[in-house]
Order: sequence, then C-alpha cells, then structure tokens
Amino acid sequence: ENQIEQYWFVMIRTGPKNDFDSATRSNLFKGHMDNIKRLYDEGKLKVAGPFDKNDLQWRGIFILDCATKEEAEKL
Repeated sequence: ENQIEQYWFVMIRTGPKNDFDSATRSNLFKGHMDNIKRLYDEGKLKVAGPFDKNDLQWRGIFILDCATKEEAEKL
C-alpha cells in the first residue's frame, strides 16, 4: 500500500527509413494503432500520445506498466 509503483517512459522516434508510399504508410500506421490497443487491453500501456513535428525526430511517448526494463524493451 505504501510502495511506489514503477513505470517506464518510452520516447518513440522516427526510424531511419521513412520514405514509404501512402499504402505502406497506412498499413504500418494501422499496425501501430493495433499494437497500442493490444498493449492497453493487456494493461501494459498507461499513456500514449504523439508529438507535433520537431527537429529531434521525436514522434510520441508510451508509458508502460512493466516489472523490468527488459520487459518494456520487448514490448
């Protein structure tokens, strides 16, 4: 009851390949959104959200409820 819970803050960045055609990009985005829903349904994803365009190539964040860093990296 008096324990601090641990969460993992994950920065999502633009990958090295991002010159996809619109059909491929749409399919990849659908898979990304399906994964977000799956992680939420499993109780692992607490917060997710996008960033506006920026020079650092940061795309968004996840806050994951995992026991270890390795589990968060796997997800």
